[in-house]
Amino acid sequence: MAVDTNWPPFASRFRYDDSLAVRTRECLLELLRADGGGGLCPTDAARLLADSLCMEWRELMRPVRLVAVELAREGLLEILQNGEHVNILDARGPVRLHYRGR
Repeated sequence: MAVDTNWPPFASRFRYDDSLAVRTRECLLELLRADGGGGLCPTDAARLLADSLCMEWRELMRPVRLVAVELAREGLLEILQNGEHVNILDARGPVRLHYRGR
């Protein structure tokens, strides 16, 4: 699954290759399924991915957020900040990702 970056607000500088999108999606879903219900911070996924890719986790925050948008659009997760739904691309500060599953 590739993140659909052909529609706004995705500038070309935020596009990334499909293999990273697939790995990010798998990582997020794995962490969300294992979550005990408290939600997941996007940095948890970025850190786990960074370890496996030998990268700096901060470089992966944008890809994690982009994939979270796609998963939310598919109805697989909710993105909350202070208990309210937010657009993760606009949100400032900590957000939590909650698995909805199907």
